[in-house]
Amino acid sequence: MRSSNSILTDILDAKEKRTLLRSSFSGYTTLSLSLNIAGVPKSNDYLTLFFNLILRELRNFLMANRIKIITDEEIIQTDAAGDFYLVPLANTQFNIQKIKLITENFEEQHCLGRLIDVDIFDVNCKPISSKKQKVCYLCGKHSAISCMRNKRHTYTEIREKIAKDVKKYNFNNKKNEVVNKLSSMAIKAVLYEIALHPKPGLVSFDNCGSHDDMNFFTFLDSSSVLFPYFKDFCNLGYNYNDNKSNVLAKIREIGLLAEEAMFDATNSVNTHKGVIFLMGICLFSLAKILSKDKIVSEVRFREIVRAIGNDIVKNELGANNNTHGEIVFNKYGKIGAGVRGEVEAGLPTVFDTALPYFKKTLNSSSIVNQKHIQTILMGGLLRIMEKNNDSNILYRSDKKTLVELQRLSKCAINNFDEYNKLDEFCRVKNISPGGSADLLAVSLLLHNVNIITNDI
Repeated sequence: MRSSNSILTDILDAKEKRTLLRSSFSGYTTLSLSLNIAGVPKSNDYLTLFFNLILRELRNFLMANRIKIITDEEIIQTDAAGDFYLVPLANTQFNIQKIKLITENFEEQHCLGRLIDVDIFDVNCKPISSKKQKVCYLCGKHSAISCMRNKRHTYTEIREKIAKDVKKYNFNNKKNEVVNKLSSMAIKAVLYEIALHPKPGLVSFDNCGSHDDMNFFTFLDSSSVLFPYFKDFCNLGYNYNDNKSNVLAKIREIGLLAEEAMFDATNSVNTHKGVIFLMGICLFSLAKILSKDKIVSEVRFREIVRAIGNDIVKNELGANNNTHGEIVFNKYGKIGAGVRGEVEAGLPTVFDTALPYFKKTLNSSSIVNQKHIQTILMGGLLRIMEKNNDSNILYRSDKKTLVELQRLSKCAINNFDEYNKLDEFCRVKNISPGGSADLLAVSLLLHNVNIITNDI
């Protein structure tokens, strides 16, 4: 084991080398970032992660406050003294005291600002001080110097608090990134679905399909209120540690609030009820996986979805004839299980039909050309319609109509003349494959998440 004197020597040597680095920028005002970490080691995995998060925040803060850095000259390193960042400042409208005051505001406003040191040095490499004394990180009652000199706290106490606070900060930061990204992907998927035109029997920007109570803007109004509820689904999944078979009611609580917001936005028109249900289960499952893993595997995702939907068809569709879903299920049995049947089976239409197709066709270059992406999305929708036993069709018509719709959808995949026949069929029969549109949106979400499938 190394002696404390040896460790201290390494730390002092590292600080001396930092001074030499700073002197290489003589003639420039410089800014540095480091962490106030009591004891040793001064850096480890969670401290370095925290440092990198703070550095990202600091860069944005400097840019927002019009303090320009010379990015080509940035130095980032880890040594015995911890993690360290050094950069010269470009010519700025502020004098050096003003810059110091602005960077002190960054420290003071940050929830863990006491662990952050942003230092400013003038063109002669002299430190700029505000002469403020920092309070003790542990007790917050005395100055840090006073507590250190009087040995009010042990290094173990301080290190334990630092570890607890930094790990919590890192966890929350990762959670927020995952939640925001997934929620944005879900909204993107919903908007892509409504932007698809034409769509047989469905609302698009230039056609109301088989609906006389809604239009393209009704769907935009509805989509605009869903984001906070999508975030709630993700937060629930990220934090959830209970039995997954008990989670459906919790997902539904959020879903009911989302439906209220939807109805308020659309004057009581149901635009996205099916999407809310599907996205709730999918976003919960994705966030649950990403709280522990860096990737989402198909096997793990479908396992969670099936656990959430276990016996959902029997439990929710087999009793009464009060809802559209119950009426269709009691009339047609398994074929009429609708979206609940999809969930209970682990979304087979999505994984067996839509995702393999999008994997081959939909990539970053696809979305450059609007006509191209419309063609790809239409191909996805038609493939879903060919396979999906859409309960919307069964409720508004009958099994014979559904079978014919599936046949026409298959024929229309690569034949626009056949698509016109499908579109006319939907118009004459006054049917709208809304369940297939919902599965298209979910398929787009899961494609963008880039689920690792079994064949990879």
